[in-house]
Amino acid sequence: MTLSRTTRIGSLAAALAVMAGAVPAAATPLDDPPSLPTVDSGARPGPDVLYAPPPDAPILGNHDPRFDAEPLLVSGTDAYRDGEYLYQDFLYDDCGANSNGAGADSQSACAGDVTYPTDDARYGGNAADLVEFRIASEPERVTYRLTFNTLLQRDSTIAAIAFDTDRDADTGMATLPRDPGAQFPGTDEVITAWGTGAEHTSSSGTTPLDIRTDLEANQMTITVPRDVSDPSGTWQATVATGLHDTDTGGWLRPQLSAGEDAPGGAGPLDPTPSGVLNLAFRYDEPVLGGNTPPDTRQAAAIAAHEPTRFSQPIDFDALDAGVRRDSVPEHGTTIRMFPSRLHLGEGRDIDGGFPQYKGQLQPYSIYVPQSYQPGERTGLTLALHSLGQRYWQYNGSTGVQQIGEQRDNIVATSFSRGPDGWYQHEAEYDVFEMWNDIARHFTLDPERAAISGYSMGGYATYRLGTLYPDLFGKAFSTVGPPGDGIWMPPAAPTGGIETLTNLWLENSRNVPYLNVVAGEDQLVPIVGPRAQNLGAPETGVRGFDQLGYRFRFVVYQPAEHFTLAALGYDIPMATDFLGEARVNRNPHHVTFSHVPASDDPSLGLVHDHAYWVSDLTPADTSASGGVPAKGTVDAFSHGFGRGDAPSTSGSDAGVEPLPYTEVNRTWGESPTIPVANRLDLELTNVGSVELDLARARLDAREPLTVETTADSDGEVRLAGPFVPGTRVLRDGVPIEADIEPGVARLPVVAGSHTYTLLPPGR
Repeated sequence: MTLSRTTRIGSLAAALAVMAGAVPAAATPLDDPPSLPTVDSGARPGPDVLYAPPPDAPILGNHDPRFDAEPLLVSGTDAYRDGEYLYQDFLYDDCGANSNGAGADSQSACAGDVTYPTDDARYGGNAADLVEFRIASEPERVTYRLTFNTLLQRDSTIAAIAFDTDRDADTGMATLPRDPGAQFPGTDEVITAWGTGAEHTSSSGTTPLDIRTDLEANQMTITVPRDVSDPSGTWQATVATGLHDTDTGGWLRPQLSAGEDAPGGAGPLDPTPSGVLNLAFRYDEPVLGGNTPPDTRQAAAIAAHEPTRFSQPIDFDALDAGVRRDSVPEHGTTIRMFPSRLHLGEGRDIDGGFPQYKGQLQPYSIYVPQSYQPGERTGLTLALHSLGQRYWQYNGSTGVQQIGEQRDNIVATSFSRGPDGWYQHEAEYDVFEMWNDIARHFTLDPERAAISGYSMGGYATYRLGTLYPDLFGKAFSTVGPPGDGIWMPPAAPTGGIETLTNLWLENSRNVPYLNVVAGEDQLVPIVGPRAQNLGAPETGVRGFDQLGYRFRFVVYQPAEHFTLAALGYDIPMATDFLGEARVNRNPHHVTFSHVPASDDPSLGLVHDHAYWVSDLTPADTSASGGVPAKGTVDAFSHGFGRGDAPSTSGSDAGVEPLPYTEVNRTWGESPTIPVANRLDLELTNVGSVELDLARARLDAREPLTVETTADSDGEVRLAGPFVPGTRVLRDGVPIEADIEPGVARLPVVAGSHTYTLLPPGR
């Protein structure tokens, strides 16, 4: 089920208004997570969602007083918490058997081959996706709770909780009541639940049970009186989920092809798949160590009709004793999840348009270095995935060790709502929701942050690193295109001219880039990345080199698009290049462009601010020659007593991990200049802009000089504690200007002019 764009925009707009007080990009409030960037005044780095409070998430809530423990939010882990047991499963892993025997490749959404019935209103392509399993033990009853990622109708889903009470596979039953089509040998007791009903079956017979199904929270809660089942000691449990067959009361079995009420996916390895689509208690799925889906081992077990491979001992004595213990690792790779603030509906549509994954819960992969200690600030590096890949792309790779472990950095890869969002719209939003979540669970150093990615993730490195330059200290792209799709200048990128990061490349003045490309890249032709780095004057394109910015353009030859991926993303130079990746939050020289065509205002993604420049709007918003409008501010503050560093071009070559050549540009030491209360502005198509004087080290209470060169009339708002009665002169002649205690509004006119702001008596 999918909500309309208008509906989700309205919901989001209301949420943003509440969380930000209807003032975008305000200075950081005191209750923000301490791991996020803070500023004393002016615009916060990044979008508002980075700082948003946690959303209401019924799916994670405890709506029954018998349950109280906070969710683990780490897939493939479990815990005992003061009389509760809880297991956290993986998201979007309800794909059943690997029935064709092919398994998964690096671009597979699942290893399992089962496809959902086409009735999306009932199943949503995701109705068997177990999120969490819980047990609460009390003297008179035991309560079981199943939480699902998608639950659109009460009776769409069926689940079995099978217990081997004596841990003897030769006793009890093997075929469950309402048979899912797979054997559960040794089952002495089983609880079956299907939303509108539940029952307990043992050798003593079958007893109906109380079940409460909450469609808002996607939870089934089943109560079992102890005179029906009285667990003690350790019982071996297997939990399986599937789709409910309302005609038979059992499990829908996959056919060759999916129909309205029948799943598909039967194949040569498993021509008669069972109805089991998801299993709990999977603690060692290989996704944690490699680029493979999180259902890889599950799919093999279901294809072999052996669901009890994933049985787990439940210690009911520990439950009764209120023991606290868990299996959540402190270091290494884990798969986490967070509740999104977007309301896109429920379910999954792998073959549909973006976003394919609509549910409120969204997963991501995170690597925590061995050196990490809670309370000690740690750097964060984003490693964003390629086109066709997902959040597990880099798990277990050499690259993660190089940019994570060797730098004592946490490394995170967002799902971004699917494999092909190009880090725009909901995909971009997801990156910052992930960052927000990491900051709530780990101690980050907001002054140490880097961004990286491969292929489409390399595009994200260009895109997010230049749209939000004050969030990052360094950027590292590998085989990344400068625009959505293929860019062969002078043509626009195949994904649209509005996606071309070269349009606002000047924003990267204070963020050094390492850009690695493959000389024989068949998917990202080198002509585009070369123009981004070295420029293409014959087509009017300027690159990092023409801008005089710090960059390294490394060409591996011979290599094609996937060569470095096949080598485990092994790029040794990245470790030293990224280093600490310290963010320069308040540089003396800011160049920033706003291209409104790159925005998504409905999501609060408006790229109009960085450093001490904010609320930048173009004077003329119409496109020209097919190129979107943009406004550009080049602002130089003399308050730092620092000039621009000399820029020097260079070259290099090496052989690790393959032969390469390099063209680069470095900066020397910044010269010292006289400290002055002066601001130099070059304004190109600027309608209005605000500059924070304190962060530019300028004093609003002293005489202030503003030198402007503009190609059109506009307004420059200077934010600072101006003294009432401050006068404004343009080229020595007094002019009318609005001066308020917190801001001076300069009416800038085209041409080159000197504005002087004089406090009373000066």
